[in-house]
Amino acid sequence: MKHLVGVLGSGLIGHDPFDPRCWSGSSRFFFGGLKARGCLRRAFGVEAPAWRRRWLMARNFRMRRDSWRMSFYLDTAYRDELTRQVGLRLGPGDLDCDFLQLGALYDVPGLLRGRARCFSYHDGNLAESLRSPNAPRGLGALTVDRALAYERKVYLGMERVFAMSEYLRDSFIRDFDVPADRVEAIGGGINLESIPELAEDKRYDTDEILFVGVDFRRKGGWTLLDAFAVARKRRPGMTLHIVGPRHLLIPPGLESGVVFHGHLDKSDPVGLAKLEALFARCSLFVLPSLYEPFGIAPLEAMAYALPCLVSDRWALREMVRPGESGDLVEPGDVDDLAGKIVAMTQDPDALATMGLRGRRRVLDYYTWDRVVDRLLDALPGDVIEVGGAR
Repeated sequence: MKHLVGVLGSGLIGHDPFDPRCWSGSSRFFFGGLKARGCLRRAFGVEAPAWRRRWLMARNFRMRRDSWRMSFYLDTAYRDELTRQVGLRLGPGDLDCDFLQLGALYDVPGLLRGRARCFSYHDGNLAESLRSPNAPRGLGALTVDRALAYERKVYLGMERVFAMSEYLRDSFIRDFDVPADRVEAIGGGINLESIPELAEDKRYDTDEILFVGVDFRRKGGWTLLDAFAVARKRRPGMTLHIVGPRHLLIPPGLESGVVFHGHLDKSDPVGLAKLEALFARCSLFVLPSLYEPFGIAPLEAMAYALPCLVSDRWALREMVRPGESGDLVEPGDVDDLAGKIVAMTQDPDALATMGLRGRRRVLDYYTWDRVVDRLLDALPGDVIEVGGAR
């Protein structure tokens, strides 16, 4: 029976497994859940040395900032450096364990060369990102092809690949030729310290809508502003609350009814209190993303009994069921989004029913305890668990 060694890293997701900001906040809950079960020997993160990052950034320069950033993270030389850093961090006893890496920015199976089993856990992959409406332009074909080949090598080297969603599981099989019996969807969890209490006096007739997303463009923020302006002409009392970006310049003509709250940090008691107050006062959560590898924010809204209106793509269509916990919209379609905002806010009773059903769905499936249960059940062979062997 073996313990697990967790590995993550890069400037893209962070390099401290227990930092609240790492991997959009999910890393510490995921590894914390494994640690609480007694099956995690340790978890560590890596990053390339500063001089190496600067050299690689210069080599990948593009005029468009998003293309420059993406080209840097796709560079296999950067990924090879991250892998080398993982090797430098290996300690006594690590090779007696199984390895679990987050993402595919490094190649732990290639590093270990059969000396230990390797597993991986993912919220998205490069093939799905490149297919999305949010895919950056200006990337060289050679850069993309090399990065896709790199990820394919990593996935095929894994004992088993774990995905947060069924759509992503299908992508690993279809896009990277991973055998179906070596890919399993185990879900993802809400990044909350505790399950929020259900407010008995929760109202759904407030005409207040909530958006939460740091990456405003990718999360469909500009589409939402346009759609909200259209919807507000039909329901003038509506208010849209925007949380996430640190700075946002709303174009003239789109400010009416919009309240910008900036970035609210859940690890800060003041920020958390403000966010909880918004969950309590709003009747609908909207996230019309242009690309969403997974999407924790809608799940957290559902935990607060908020029905959700999200893009009809990726894992979002698995977590939000039309008529049961919310509704789905076509990404980038202003008219579709505006019409559904109006239709949903006109029916408070339906919102209340969907809010309760969505909360039940999250508590039944989308908690990190449930994710860890499914992971441990799916690991081939035994993993040590304090308090009793699995």
